Amino acid sequence: MILKERILVLKVFKYAESDLIVHGLNPLGARMGFLARGGAKSRKRFAGGLLEPGHYLEVAYKAGSGSDGDPLHTLQEASLVREFPKLRSDYTRLATALNWLKLVHKMSQQGVVDSPDLFNLIGNALAAAETTPDIDKLKTHFELKLLATQGVLPPEPHYQNWLGASLAQHEQIPSRGEDRRRIAEQVHDHLLHYLGTLN
Repeated sequence: MILKERILVLKVFKYAESDLIVHGLNPLGARMGFLARGGAKSRKRFAGGLLEPGHYLEVAYKAGSGSDGDPLHTLQEASLVREFPKLRSDYTRLATALNWLKLVHKMSQQGVVDSPDLFNLIGNALAAAETTPDIDKLKTHFELKLLATQGVLPPEPHYQNWLGASLAQHEQIPSRGEDRRRIAEQVHDHLLHYLGTLN
């Protein structure tokens, strides 16, 4: 039986000679794993560059079995829904986006695998990253909200302006240079404490 789903690709890595393992997040915030047989070479089913982190795809797959609750499905076909092309025209934007995808992937490994808020957050962050003139401020804003969705952000009063604004409004958040640097350092420390490593 062929099933269909939409996923935001979080991570892709090679398996065997020409196969790929694809990890994605669906709109309900559930992480899903797929085996794309021939994915590294097939141009018919997976056109060049289709299976890449940051791409929003519609996929057709055969459900996998697994007693550990994290089955590996067999990917049959994939088509592009959205690719955030402006991210790939700027190194800093792309590097920041890939780091966010890595963070979301690690957090889903921590056991938080069903959160629509997480899916919406990373989608909105990628969209904002395409055009923001202040990628560093957006990075801090995203990471604050990411920690908040996991319930691990300390209730500091100086975070409230950031948490009350949408990612699209990040430029409007009042933040002086020294305060902003301090918050960015705190966020980095909170992420490191929660995940153990950021690599």
